[in-house]
Parts: sequence; C-alpha cells; structure tokens
Amino acid sequence: MTRKGLLPRALLCLGMVVPLYACRANISDPQLRNRGGAAGVLGAAGASGAAGAGTGPSGAPGSQELAKQRCATSNVGPPMLRRLTQQEFQHTVSDIFPQIVSTWSGVKIGTDAVSSLGFSNDAATLVVGQQTAQEILSTAEDVATHVIDDSVLPAILPCATSAADATCAAQFISQYGARLFRRPLSADETKRYGDYFTSVSGASSFKLGIKWTLVALFQSANAVYRSELGVANGGQYALTQNEIATELGYNFGGSTPSADLLAKAAAGALATPDARLAEARNLLTTANGKEVVRELFREWSGYAVVQARTKTNTAFTGMANDMTSETQQFIDDVVFTHNGTLSDLLTAPYTFLNANLATYYGYGTQSAAFARVDRPANWGIGLLAQGSLLAANAHADATSPTWRGLLVFQKMFCNTKPKPPPSVPSIAAPSPGVTTTRQRYETSHIANPSCSACHTRWDPIGFAFEHFDEIGRYRANEGGLTIDTTGYVLDESGNKTLTFDGATDLATQLAGDPAVTDCVSGLMSEYVYAGGGGVGCLAETARTALAKGQFGLLEYLAQLSTERQFSERALPSP
Repeated sequence: MTRKGLLPRALLCLGMVVPLYACRANISDPQLRNRGGAAGVLGAAGASGAAGAGTGPSGAPGSQELAKQRCATSNVGPPMLRRLTQQEFQHTVSDIFPQIVSTWSGVKIGTDAVSSLGFSNDAATLVVGQQTAQEILSTAEDVATHVIDDSVLPAILPCATSAADATCAAQFISQYGARLFRRPLSADETKRYGDYFTSVSGASSFKLGIKWTLVALFQSANAVYRSELGVANGGQYALTQNEIATELGYNFGGSTPSADLLAKAAAGALATPDARLAEARNLLTTANGKEVVRELFREWSGYAVVQARTKTNTAFTGMANDMTSETQQFIDDVVFTHNGTLSDLLTAPYTFLNANLATYYGYGTQSAAFARVDRPANWGIGLLAQGSLLAANAHADATSPTWRGLLVFQKMFCNTKPKPPPSVPSIAAPSPGVTTTRQRYETSHIANPSCSACHTRWDPIGFAFEHFDEIGRYRANEGGLTIDTTGYVLDESGNKTLTFDGATDLATQLAGDPAVTDCVSGLMSEYVYAGGGGVGCLAETARTALAKGQFGLLEYLAQLSTERQFSERALPSP
C-alpha cells in the first residue's frame, strides 16, 4: 500500500490556501459542517482576514488603530477558526504523548507568519498552504512512527500487547481522538476512523493501522484548527464548553487542554466568568503558561531582534544572548514576581546583570549568575532602557533616533508608520566630534520638507535615548559634543501632548499617559484573542480596570477570560 493511498481526505483540504469554511465537508464536528452559508458566517474569522466583520469598531485585522480603540462596553467578534501555531503543535504533541518526548525531534512545521503587529498567533495569518500541509503530514507521520515503537505503544495502549484488534483500536481512537480534537468524537467519527483502521490493518498490520489512523486524526481540520464557532443562541453564538476549555488551554497554558480541563468542560464547570478566571490564573503559573506571556512580551517589544544585529564596535560581540536574557529576567521579575503594572514595567529603576554585562555596561556587581542591580542615576529606567531594545533599534555604527522613536510611536501609542516615499534621501555619515547624531537627523529629516511631515512624529521621541550608543551603553557625550535629549510627542493634529528631557523623563510620562495604557492593553488583548476577527474593543471591562490600576499585567491577561469575547461570538453585520 503506497503512502498516497493512505492519505486521509482532510489533507486535500489542508493543501489549499483558503479559509477553512471552504473545507467544511471534511470537518466532522456538526457545528463546523452544518452552518449553511458558512462563508458568510465566518467572514473575517481568522483565515480570510476580511475587514468590517462583527458588531463594533472594525478595521484591518491586526491594525494598530484597531488595538487602541476604546468603547463604552465590550464588543464581541465573529466566529473564528484558529490554526495551531508551531509552538502550540509542539506542546500539544508533548502533552498528549509524553512517552515520545525523549526521542522525538519535534514538529517539522516552519516558522509562523506574523501580523502587522508582529504577532505570530494571529488567526488571519495562520493559513495552511501546500508547504504547511506537507509539514503537518511529515510531523504526523513522525509522531505516529514514535507512538507505535515497541518501547512506547504498550504504555500508550496496553491492550496492544494482549488484544491487538479492532476493539483495542477503537479505544485508541476514542482516547486520543478526543485529546487531539479537544472534544469527544461523534459516533460517525468513531465509525469512520474505525473503518479506516480496519482497511489499513487488514492490508498490513495492527501497528500500521494505528500509525496511519493517528496520522489521519492528527491531520484532521478538527485537530489542526481551534474551533471558536459556538452554537446559535438568539442573535449570538455561545461557545461550547469544549471550545472554552480549548481557549483556556492554549491562550493561558500554551497547549491543548488537559484531561482534567476537558472533564470540567464535560461537567459544564466552565460556564461562569469566575470559573474561567480561576483556570486562567492557574494556567498562567505553569511553565507553558509563563512561556505564553514571555512570547507576548517578546513579540510586542521586539527585544529579541538584538540577536540578529551586527555592530562595528567589537565590544558588542557575543553580548546579544546576555542582553536578551537580561530583558527576559527583567520582565519576569516585574510581571511574575511582583505582579507589576504597566507603569512598573516602564519605570522600574533596576535590571538584571551577570558579570559579563556588568563589565559591558560599566556598573553592577561581578556575579556569574544574573542578579538584580539598581540602575545608575540618569541611565534610564524600565523596559525602554534595556540594552537589548537600544541595540536592536540602532544601526551598526550609529544610533537611530528614527528606529527608537518608532518603537515608542508604534508599540506605546499604536500608531501606524506610513509607507516611505519612492525616493528616500540618505542621512549624512557619522562625523565623530563634528556633528551629533541629533544634528544629522534634524538636518536630514526634520528640516527636509519631503521628510518632516512623518519624521517629526517619531524622530523627536527617539532623541530621548541619545545618551545610549548604538550598542546600548550609556555615554555622557557624543565624541566630546553635548547631547541634547529633549523632545516631544505629537498627536494626529500636530499638537504636542508630551515634552520631555531624556529617557527617564519620557518613560515616566509614558507610564502616566492613558493613551499608552489603552494601546498596550489593546495589543495584549489582540494577542490573546488572535486578532479578534477584525473587531476592536473586545475587552473594555478589563482594560478600564487596568487603566485604573486595579491589577497588574498578569492579572489583566487572566481577566480577559471573563470578557464576553471568551464565551460568545456574533454574526458579522450584513
């Protein structure tokens, strides 16, 4: 029997770059199959990325403007199908089949595409094309090969050693199909996969029948995609308990819902906001849950980009990994250890250094392990003074007020950078001891009529960081020249909303600016809700409480489980 003859029907669907509703004939769950006009129901539900769906403010999914919108009450997005991310696939297999982890090399799925916000979990970008379909197939085959190994199968399926027959296979299908689909299999599904097992095993062996049945289960759209469609309930759709368990498992625990969580779903124990909040809080304390939070902050701030930077200053050589660890430990301390607020993240007057970084920066104790160290006066505070961000947003041989200003412009105020004109004039080369970086940028950008309209919106923000060189170290002057770190923030009408002098002053004012809280809280909800199907204002209750300082960032994430978006969906407007 050839491999081609064994491929499950679902692969025919997964091989196309289309919204999953076009494949609904291959989806066994009645909720996914029996929605007449499914294309209209799903609209902007992740795979298609159409704008304008839902009941509230809408725009291009993943847009900065959508993230910062505020409304009087929380909206509800459209039904969605969310493809598992690479990391979610990895954790799913590891949690369902822990017996193979020691020998399994991991998923063979490529890096996930990112949205315009830089998030890799946005439903609108997680489509399945030919390459991804082949990667899913290769991963499924690899996992199944490990599962049927003589050292593994008896532990996973004890009856395989005593009664290797169709009844034993039915037990496998029921148990592991439910974990992969994150809900019990229907009678029709159980029969269909049982018949498939019989056809394969009859032409080969029991073990090969199990192998290819697992491959079929793994590739099913029910396993590859997370359903957030719900059941009709008046003018809305109420998510099922299993769909809610799946949201909890992946959104806050980074993996498929545990058997215990699925059991709670079966008992209807996830119906109330308080029940969901308790589960979310617990999952965020797990190892996978903490990694979900870390990935959110990595993708939001972009601090890990420093690992791709090269510098002409040889002092930077080998520092990127330590700088990345410094920032991760700083964020961990604020978010996990102290349940810190956004203000804490932006203004904490300390960082974490090892001996290597202490020597590099010129302060701190010579400790081999990372330890908390207070930052010297005037050397910046909080996240924006982290060496990883400063070095990541600078050129190889000079700082970049443009890049550093854009970091704040986009990530703190949720503004979109316009496309540059066809012809962009170059900036004069650095002239140490002759002109400062600020003077070069003011001449080339601020004073240039063809550039000033845009660059006046972010270069003056970037001037705040000029006491930090291109490799993230503090400098009292620039080649003997006085550094001017004054600047301002403009609103869309060109009015100055903030004026500051230096990185510490800027960070302090950002921490108290409601526009910054609205932006960051909106981006965090965009991440948890995977873009929300192009609808904004999905977490207004939690965002208001965060803005009032009623809880910290970690609790804010958990509170997203109590919003209507976590348990309801709305039909797109006509």
